[in-house]
Amino acid sequence: MRYTQHREYCPRCGASVRSLRLADTPVRHHQCTGCGYRYENVPEGYDENGEFDGLAGLDALPEDDIEPMEALVLLLLGGGTMIGGVELTSRTIAELVAEHGAPQSTSRAFAWPTHRWLVREARRFSSYFVAIDQGQWRVCFNLRRLRPVPLA
Repeated sequence: MRYTQHREYCPRCGASVRSLRLADTPVRHHQCTGCGYRYENVPEGYDENGEFDGLAGLDALPEDDIEPMEALVLLLLGGGTMIGGVELTSRTIAELVAEHGAPQSTSRAFAWPTHRWLVREARRFSSYFVAIDQGQWRVCFNLRRLRPVPLA
């Protein structure tokens, strides 16, 4: 199994973050070394063969929420492509708004509210950061959609 060490930085002050992962759970606990801010997340997941599985992070959700959340993620992907995988975080939508600004769109038509931020816009595609508020967790992923370009 591959394990990549990434360096976490505090979303509030930018200082480095201490991380702890207990052996019996996929949840990682983080605390900022500067301001003391604490949050949790479930990073992108891998299957039993060590291969990347974009939806493996959903396994940390309550059992009754896994299947409807997977369907909602796939619905939001539509004709787009998921960049990376699903990651769960305990950070609130208000904290995500403070970090990324106001969302480009918010939909409350689903069982869980969804928020989308435009990350990058190029001639051929647009990239978005999507967060679904499940209650205990915010289910986050990056989405890329191709934009039609006229032939002329």
